[in-house]
Amino acid sequence: MAPKRTYYPPKTFDDDLAAFAALAKSKGWTFSGVDFGRIEADGPAQRQERSDHDALEGQYNRMHEAFGLAQEERYQRFAAALNAARGAFRNDKKTRAELDRFKRSVRRTRKPPQ
Repeated sequence: MAPKRTYYPPKTFDDDLAAFAALAKSKGWTFSGVDFGRIEADGPAQRQERSDHDALEGQYNRMHEAFGLAQEERYQRFAAALNAARGAFRNDKKTRAELDRFKRSVRRTRKPPQ
């Protein structure tokens, strides 16, 4: 059996939860098996957790971007050094063979059958 996927409600859930709890409280609704006190307490908890989540997501996005930029710079230095080595040893078969392991792998997508 496949693992259950996490359900993510719409972005307006924070407001919907708080508004529904306020409506139920103002109307004095009670239903069997429904704890409106708990639903009312869920509103502030949802807002706090959403705030924490958004802060962490923002931190991740900043770190991800910084990592990508730093990785690009490292790759450019690596590629320049590799190309220099290839040029310097273009007539040395043994060294060229050692450098062959640094070739990019070419992956072509297959054409769909017609």
